[in-house]
Amino acid sequence: MNTQKINKIVKTDIKEGLKQIFPQIFEDNKINFDKLRALLSGEIIEKEDDRFYFNWAGKSNLYKLIQAPAYGTLKPDKERSVDFDNTENIVIVGENLETLKLLLKPYFGKVKMIYIDPPYNTGKDFIYRDNFTQPLKDYLEKTGQIDSEGKKLTTNTEASGRYHSDWLNFMYPRLFLARSLLRDDGVIFVSIDDHEVHHLRMIMDEIFGEENFVDQVIRKTKSFDRDKSAKEFQKIYDLILVYSKNKNLFKMKQIITGVKKYPFYDEYGNYKLNPLQNKGPHGYRIQRPKTYYPIYISPNGEINLERKSKEDIEVFPEKIGNKDGTWSWSKQKLMNEKNRIVFKNNTLFIKIYEDKNKDNNKYVSEQNMQLNFLNSLGSSELTSLGLQNLFNNPKPVNLLKWCINLTTNSSDLILDFFAGSGTTGHAVWDLNKEDGGNRKFILVQLDEEVQDEEIKKEFPTVADICIERLRRVSEKYKKEREEQLIKNEMDFGFKVFKLDKSNFNLKDEFEFDPSEDKEELKKKYLEWLGMFVDQPLVSGWKEIDVIYEVMLKEGLNLNSKIEKVKIKNDEFYYVKDEGQNLEFFISLKDKFSKDTIEEIRTSKYKERMFVFLDNALTDSDKINLSAFVRLKVI
Repeated sequence: MNTQKINKIVKTDIKEGLKQIFPQIFEDNKINFDKLRALLSGEIIEKEDDRFYFNWAGKSNLYKLIQAPAYGTLKPDKERSVDFDNTENIVIVGENLETLKLLLKPYFGKVKMIYIDPPYNTGKDFIYRDNFTQPLKDYLEKTGQIDSEGKKLTTNTEASGRYHSDWLNFMYPRLFLARSLLRDDGVIFVSIDDHEVHHLRMIMDEIFGEENFVDQVIRKTKSFDRDKSAKEFQKIYDLILVYSKNKNLFKMKQIITGVKKYPFYDEYGNYKLNPLQNKGPHGYRIQRPKTYYPIYISPNGEINLERKSKEDIEVFPEKIGNKDGTWSWSKQKLMNEKNRIVFKNNTLFIKIYEDKNKDNNKYVSEQNMQLNFLNSLGSSELTSLGLQNLFNNPKPVNLLKWCINLTTNSSDLILDFFAGSGTTGHAVWDLNKEDGGNRKFILVQLDEEVQDEEIKKEFPTVADICIERLRRVSEKYKKEREEQLIKNEMDFGFKVFKLDKSNFNLKDEFEFDPSEDKEELKKKYLEWLGMFVDQPLVSGWKEIDVIYEVMLKEGLNLNSKIEKVKIKNDEFYYVKDEGQNLEFFISLKDKFSKDTIEEIRTSKYKERMFVFLDNALTDSDKINLSAFVRLKVI
């Protein structure tokens, strides 16, 4: 009987990458280290002192943390989402190390660009001290989701004896996992300041390879304060480290500094509106007297050179200074193409239609590009959304648009696992709106408690601010689209997921009192073991949560389509990841009719995957089904 159990945990498998490069060193799926040593005999340095390496307190434990299984899951939160059933953008609320592990299987090698703005280790920001043995439990305790001793996130002050080491231990595993999510031609941008840039550069050299370093970009963050003492150095810049996954495959696009917009639409296509009045240096009546004339607009919008009724509006070119202006068109051209004239806000405009055969982008060389994307711009953007004074130094949208523009194409996936106020998601939408792209984002933000007591009343966590920002931007862009009569189906929605404990009944340690009667202990222990067979799912589980957990464990992405189907008289969910061509049928019922079992055994379902509760099938059912389908049980 070939019945498999659904994997209840997610484990980082470093061996798989090694197997692709050196399959000859594997025997029975285990590494033969003698063969590996022989293969690398010319490269191995016997004495550690003879090589250059970067070490710090706790580094030796990091691979334990990276390879520690992920016991959590991502539960959908439709109430906080926008257009959950149709969108392909994702926001995940929760600790990012566990989340990256959960994303590893479905999104391995799928992300084109990563941008992160991690803690700079200034002594004021939060540094998450990971628990090597139980990272999810550690996270749930620190965020108050389960009973604990009241542990909270704490700042990493310079008084700490492991000030730099704690920060490096925090960053290293997250960057290590992030690299696995990147495509071979992918790129990562990391914002940082001078507190840790030198250490960050060294760990990124180690993880990504020195040969894949692309650039260290300087960004101006604020204006120079001339009132400060001339003797005082002012920090008005921070840095962005850029690394590719494989520099031989990585290509930068020409930097686009602006895009000609065609925001309106009619039966002839997309168009923009340019003033009919001549705004150039020769736009004066004295220079071009024949293009100075009245135009009459009838109540129904018709354009004429003569008044047709008393209700007609007479319009002349506006004065420029004290001089009469002119129109751009002659009378004859106006009458020949008057269907392109629009009267709006007491002004006449010409419809300029987009030429699909031309590249509408404006380019500039990288050397001429100065990153003067001030933090004050980011604050102004939040203020314009009614979210003022909620976030310190939010990154401006144009900074993220610059990164995205430089390195992605119109349908690429962008990841930010320190999402903050959600600037990356805002930038993806803004750029898609400008160039008609279909880029998607995954944002991850810890539900870190807001410290300001007034702000906390409305937005208890940073993740709440991020979600609210995206919701307001979504509403704004949807409204603009409606007002401009644009009929495209641009995706301004997002699915929200919450990192939480697994829906599966996972075995924790059996706790007992040594003084208790041995027979009673034995009875309790057997009951505890049996619980994981009789009750494979935790109390209060929901169907949709279990389906998404199985999706993640089986490597299907979070945008997989979920559809209810009937097989004979029993209901199933059919889950399909079209991009990876992965699928499965799942039902969490307690029992099934014989007709359903027989129908599944037909050629229609041959070799397809089915997931059931273990105790919902008899041994006979399992034998019969496993001969026809890929049978997995929970």
